[in-house]
Amino acid sequence: MLNNKKGAALLQVLLVTVVLAGIATMLLRASLSRTTTARQTRRTVSAQLLVNACMAEVNTLWSHKTPAAFANDMNQCIMYCKSGEIFGTCKQPVYEHTCQNIALEGLTYTVKATMKGGQDATNGQCQLDYEIDDNGSGTSVEL
Repeated sequence: MLNNKKGAALLQVLLVTVVLAGIATMLLRASLSRTTTARQTRRTVSAQLLVNACMAEVNTLWSHKTPAAFANDMNQCIMYCKSGEIFGTCKQPVYEHTCQNIALEGLTYTVKATMKGGQDATNGQCQLDYEIDDNGSGTSVEL
């Protein structure tokens, strides 16, 4: 009879331990979920700030053009024309612009803006894509 009570007590302790471990696991998972979501949101906001900084640099590059030159470049889906044009077509088109040394939260980043058009773009329209490199770990994020 004594062994039966010890076995029941042991079974009860094991059952309570399993229930407490399950509750602890659920709490830990909920806590990590919030942390992961916050980290992902921060990364998205940081990427948007970097893209906005590069977009401002690209807009400055474009603002130095005459309206006719800007319209001509946009019709060809190029960033700018490196050399002269023949009958409205650029001889040496440039499709990329690299924004270097953009500082954010103590780190420097390089953002590459690439103009895609024609077959590369969706719906045949010009498309401006950005790629972020963190200049350290070699990882890059494409937007």
